Amino acid sequence: MSKKLTQQRVGLFDLPPVLITELTGAEFGENLGKKKLAQAADDLLRLVQKGEGLLNLDSGWVFKVNQRSRKKMGDNADMREAESKAIAGVESLVRHAVLVETHHDYEHHNPDVLAVFRLYAPVAIDGRLYRAKLTVKDYVTLDNPKILHALAAVEIRNAPLGTLPSYSGAEALQTAQPTTGRVITIAELLKNASLADGTELTP
Repeated sequence: MSKKLTQQRVGLFDLPPVLITELTGAEFGENLGKKKLAQAADDLLRLVQKGEGLLNLDSGWVFKVNQRSRKKMGDNADMREAESKAIAGVESLVRHAVLVETHHDYEHHNPDVLAVFRLYAPVAIDGRLYRAKLTVKDYVTLDNPKILHALAAVEIRNAPLGTLPSYSGAEALQTAQPTTGRVITIAELLKNASLADGTELTP
């Protein structure tokens, strides 16, 4: 596979709707400024870093957070407020994220990175719907598992929200953050999104 080849997941747009993680935006506290939000996100990621990892239902993989990825997603001046607030729901976001693409690490050319995965999950923060993009790196060495490397969030405007979960039963309730059972279709979740090489996602 070419180092610049990006592969869209086969059958991506045939997947069922995705459960929305619902957040108030005040999980870390009321009226926090950007700096304090980033610090709170960093504190939570420190706990995740010490844990056994975060399960992704779609792939069956468990994602770890290491020091480098914590610094990137936590107390980082480049993180926007919505992204720091989304970290409050990181366990639920990882759990329900859908794998969209796979490519080589052609940005940093790290020989230890076997592949880079991009997953997406919907998150509602204080009534606004966002598309969270989760970047995961798969390392060649055995002591470096799949690492949740980055989280970015883009607001999705005018997207219709479903009222029924894409699945039911106890599994739907086993999330770290409260949900209402609302869902969004893959097409709406990925509206205006593109692959890492700039190619448009195709149904």
